Amino acid sequence: MSDKPTEGRIRIELAQFMYARNIDLQDLYRAMGADPAQCSEGALSHMAGIIDGIELASARIRKHGVDDWAKS
Repeated sequence: MSDKPTEGRIRIELAQFMYARNIDLQDLYRAMGADPAQCSEGALSHMAGIIDGIELASARIRKHGVDDWAKS
């Protein structure tokens, strides 16, 4: 058994961190030097799915708090 977190868990933790630090997703892109306009269609689609999940988690964290966001 590995102690390495799953990709989904990493995305959840990233959403929690971004919420706690008030980091906007577009600011994160710019900080990483990523330009969605320059990505291939497949990569952009994949990133969009991940971003949707992060944004959903962030919204639920804002509404229910870090400890209770996944309960409802």
